[in-house]
Amino acid sequence: MRKFKITAVMFAAVLPLAACGGTSSTATTVAAGCTPVVSGVETATKGKLTMAVAEYPPYVSMKGGALSGVDGEVLKRVAKDLCLEPDAKTSSFTAIIESVKNGSVDLTAGNWYINEERGQQFAVSKPVYLDKMALLTSNGADTIDGVSGGTVGTPQGYLWVGDLQKTLGTDKVKLYATEDAVYQDVKSGRAGAGVMTYGAALQLVKNNNDNKLKVAELKPDERVQASVGAAQTAVLVNKDKATLRDAVNQIVEKMREDGSLKKALEDNGLPGTAADVKAAAGS
Repeated sequence: MRKFKITAVMFAAVLPLAACGGTSSTATTVAAGCTPVVSGVETATKGKLTMAVAEYPPYVSMKGGALSGVDGEVLKRVAKDLCLEPDAKTSSFTAIIESVKNGSVDLTAGNWYINEERGQQFAVSKPVYLDKMALLTSNGADTIDGVSGGTVGTPQGYLWVGDLQKTLGTDKVKLYATEDAVYQDVKSGRAGAGVMTYGAALQLVKNNNDNKLKVAELKPDERVQASVGAAQTAVLVNKDKATLRDAVNQIVEKMREDGSLKKALEDNGLPGTAADVKAAAGS
């Protein structure tokens, strides 16, 4: 969800949207005598870490009322290390952005890409992990020029949409409301290829037990700047909660050092090397 500019009308049509104000997690209880790794962190609700997330596996999910996915593991670790009760709700992307901005929830995570606009509207964490663009095709193409005839589909709102349109022509780039809609058209042959995040493409193929469509990392192409290097993802924190943002940075770095971030990536079908954010060049 990460991966497109924030505008007034298009925050995240890029993903399947969950109903606003959906599932809430209440199962976890803070251990008695818990000592937070960072003191003085203020949250919207005393004793709780409130979070708004989308239903976007393998990055984040609330199946069964519990946070899962790589970003879900990060959020659970933040709450645990700060001795806070995690209170997560699923929502639409527009509602997520607004709730974090107005402070009704503390933060969000779920493959949000770092860009200048987000830095102006949120207290953005340091990079958590890397993410890459992918091509979903029947022929295994890993370059834009290698895509067979027809249209290329991509969810609307991504940072790369304009570059794709300039490279291929507006008439060859079809915009969709969700990644699943892109997948369905590629599967049926109505689109020659799908362009989306690597993790999302893998998840779609897995969910549909698809052994025909192939997922390939898009090779760097200067015409599509988002493909050059790897994008860096972050936790978005309410602008007035810089102390919480700093605590998130400290905890994520601990996860990187102890290997739990790499494990969370691998457990969710993503490359463990994505935890090495220093590998991002040109992103």
